[in-house]
Amino acid sequence: MKKIFLILLLLFTVMSCELKKAQEAYNNKEYIRSIYLTLSYFEKHPNKVEKIKPDIKNEIMEKFSNIVNYYKTEAGSSNLEERQDGYEGLYKIYALFDVYSQSSNFTDFLSKYDGDELLSEIYKIIDERIKTRELESKYSRDIISILDEYYRNMIGYTKELSGIKKIDENKILKYESISRKMSQAEADKLIEYANIKEKAEEYREAQKLNEAAQKAYGQYQKNYKNMYIKIGELKKKADYQEADKLYQSAIQTSGAVSKHGYRESIEKLKKVQEIIPNFKNSKEKIAEYSKKAYVKYNISGCDNSHVPAYINSHLSKVGVYTKYSSEADVQINCKVTDNYQVSTYPSQIKNLSQVKEVKNNDGQTVKKEFIFQESKTKSVEKLDFSYEIELSGYVKKKYSGNAYKQHEINSLQYLGNVPSEYSGKDKIEKLWGESEMRRKVYDSASFFKDLKDIVKELEKL
Repeated sequence: MKKIFLILLLLFTVMSCELKKAQEAYNNKEYIRSIYLTLSYFEKHPNKVEKIKPDIKNEIMEKFSNIVNYYKTEAGSSNLEERQDGYEGLYKIYALFDVYSQSSNFTDFLSKYDGDELLSEIYKIIDERIKTRELESKYSRDIISILDEYYRNMIGYTKELSGIKKIDENKILKYESISRKMSQAEADKLIEYANIKEKAEEYREAQKLNEAAQKAYGQYQKNYKNMYIKIGELKKKADYQEADKLYQSAIQTSGAVSKHGYRESIEKLKKVQEIIPNFKNSKEKIAEYSKKAYVKYNISGCDNSHVPAYINSHLSKVGVYTKYSSEADVQINCKVTDNYQVSTYPSQIKNLSQVKEVKNNDGQTVKKEFIFQESKTKSVEKLDFSYEIELSGYVKKKYSGNAYKQHEINSLQYLGNVPSEYSGKDKIEKLWGESEMRRKVYDSASFFKDLKDIVKELEKL
């Protein structure tokens, strides 16, 4: 008797836990999930339907009725978004009641609603929403996003239904078919707007819409309505259109007869080459414009420092170095103090010893003397930097700055036969090094800021 009582108690606890989750979903307004949790539980344990208490059964029936009324109210709304949500909610309820046979113990919903009619209303609402958005005038990304918003909920849900375990195979095929038809409807709309864009010679937009259509329906039919082939054709047209637009713009920009204009043209022509290699005479034009695009500059007065390397690096996109000052558009004269030094002081060694009790190889406690050293080392790195830069020729400007930085490190190390309590007490610090010190000092001296300003001055030419 006691064993039977424990089994019944366990069954009641499991049932209470499952229905509690359904109740939590209901309270959180996750109505479809609430129905799903309830029905899936009783579908797994059909014998428990007969054992359920009348008051609990009535409560389930009441909640099912409340959920139906909630979506029924939404379905009657004048707001198209709410109306679609209402009909989708009713269809999801229909589908769950259709899939789970135990639903007949709690509701007569299936006798009042027809699944095909609910689907038909959803399609009508989507068509109506599409008409109000005037999608033909929008960019492809917006069209794709809007259509995905209208269709994805039902496509995703019907896919989930077909994936429910232990349901009738005919039901699986039914909802797989509905998911496919919904995906096909979305693809048809995307292709419709792709054709509009193609007629308007907006080939890249048409290409993207066809690609979205393939993503929506390609898993069912790769070349549906010839879209796979169409994507390739549209890409060629779009590439040519885009390359030609850039090419024409590059030719016009170069007509400004400025080095800046030629550099802009070169960048455009490089993009042309990326889209279609050797498009028209873009390669020859790049070579032609390169001779006119870059500012020739010469550097003098600071050859023994690191400054010329930084100047060359910053000017690489706007200028070209010439070693002859007579050929230079801009002469860069500089005076630089750039002195990096490292000083390492003699280590301070302290001899130490300790006698400690330790275990020998035989496991006996014996006294042992540890003789070791404490080593302290100090190092200092310094950088003294100052500069004067004068630009002459097409640009006349002066810059100057200075900075000094010192970085000190102190290392501590224990050497020799070191007792265990000193393990991990070593403190090894590292110098920043010449490159890092120079970066910090140049930055604090406003050197990098001045280099950017020099680039801006040359860009104007």
